Amino acid sequence: MNNEELLAELKARLDSGTISHAQLQAAISTEGSGHSGLLPTTLVTRLLFVIGAIFITLGVIYLVSQLWDDLGTFGRVTITLGLGVVFSGVGSWFFIQDPERDIGNVFHAIGGFLAPGGALVTLDEMGTSFDTSWPVTLTIGMVFCFYLLLTWYHRKVLLNFFCFANGTALAYLLLDSLVPSADGDLYDYLTMCIGASYIIYAHLFREDWNARLVPLLLFFGPIGFYGAGFAQIFDTVLMEMLYPFLAFGGMVLAVSLLHSRLALSISTFAVIAYIIYFTAEYFADSIGWPIALILLGFAIIGIGYFSINLNRKYLKTAN
Repeated sequence: MNNEELLAELKARLDSGTISHAQLQAAISTEGSGHSGLLPTTLVTRLLFVIGAIFITLGVIYLVSQLWDDLGTFGRVTITLGLGVVFSGVGSWFFIQDPERDIGNVFHAIGGFLAPGGALVTLDEMGTSFDTSWPVTLTIGMVFCFYLLLTWYHRKVLLNFFCFANGTALAYLLLDSLVPSADGDLYDYLTMCIGASYIIYAHLFREDWNARLVPLLLFFGPIGFYGAGFAQIFDTVLMEMLYPFLAFGGMVLAVSLLHSRLALSISTFAVIAYIIYFTAEYFADSIGWPIALILLGFAIIGIGYFSINLNRKYLKTAN
């Protein structure tokens, strides 16, 4: 491929969103920095942006807490929802006008933390009745749609993060609204479904502009899936029988499909947790607790050794 073809391909990927301007700039900066041991300029800039955003958010929250009682309805809505929308608008403006820099992420980060809370404050100031969770559900649903549209338009990881956060909250609120008498079992199964959806999304969109979100999804996805599933093995015979297959299957998927050390580690801990449960439940009384501990120790060592071998053999270049 000659230079003209390479530039054409690069331009096409930038236009389609497969590669972002920020990723391209980061790659150029990293290449130019060589091996001098100094941090790339873009990394330092991003760090300063993050620190600045944290200070601004904390300052706004502290200011609001001091003036809350004196603000009145209009002031409360303005300083929460209003500021959230303004910061989000400024962030979108920077995304359009200066896409090569991460300054837009700073303003959207502040707006992302203010807007959902501001929407709920507005709901409360309107005198809404909270006899059911439907008002909160619908409000968070609108916030979710707002970030869904922003993500579709800008194709930015931070916006997709807020989309996932609000979408997850919406899922739990919908369950509470549709089934007010739902017990913990339903919430456990919902958590398993959400965790599985995180994993599927991370796999399907691992090589485009969502790539930086993948490690986060591959952490919370398996944690939610296996954590909620483990909570069910104490009360559900079917889950007690299925859980080891799900855990070992997760190890296989982590190696063969996800290519993720993080998912492999969490699946390994899920297997170990089940072995501990199974040993304590069915063998401690029959062979004695000391013998059970010895067998448990050997089993954990064996699973750890198996996991390490999988890691070394199949995931040499994985994250």
